[in-house]
Amino acid sequence: MPQSPWWPSERWDELVEGRNCPLCQVLAYPEKDEEAVVVADLEASRLRLARNQFVRGYCVLVSHVHAKEPYELAPEVQAAFFRDLMRAAKALDRVFQPVKMNYQILGNQVPHLHAHLLPRYADDGAPGAPLAPGSGHHVLNAEELERRVQTIRIALEEG
Repeated sequence: MPQSPWWPSERWDELVEGRNCPLCQVLAYPEKDEEAVVVADLEASRLRLARNQFVRGYCVLVSHVHAKEPYELAPEVQAAFFRDLMRAAKALDRVFQPVKMNYQILGNQVPHLHAHLLPRYADDGAPGAPLAPGSGHHVLNAEELERRVQTIRIALEEG
């Protein structure tokens, strides 16, 4: 029995090329982002704090450049993206003090380079196993969200 395609090829090709890419849209219009709020624009990426904090500190780092894979970026941009990733992870570690940080670079739904940063805690309910982004639901109110954003910004500045 033939398998159905992962995506309709026309839609997938459109996303890969950056046409109607949802992450390109939130980079261009952050005020319309319903999924996250901007923490900071870094050297090669934007750090976004997810509104759904199913894990304390869950963020997504989005490349400023539309690329499906990290190896598609120029070497200096690759290096800058991974410096941003380490800088963001270090800030999240300082603020939330998890026992471990998980990094997920997937792109199976949106082929625009981005990395999920998932702080892990001893009581997170999935010890020894990965957490799927959005596997729970805990939406912060606007005040809590802003407080978290400010705390992460301070940690980013401290290096």
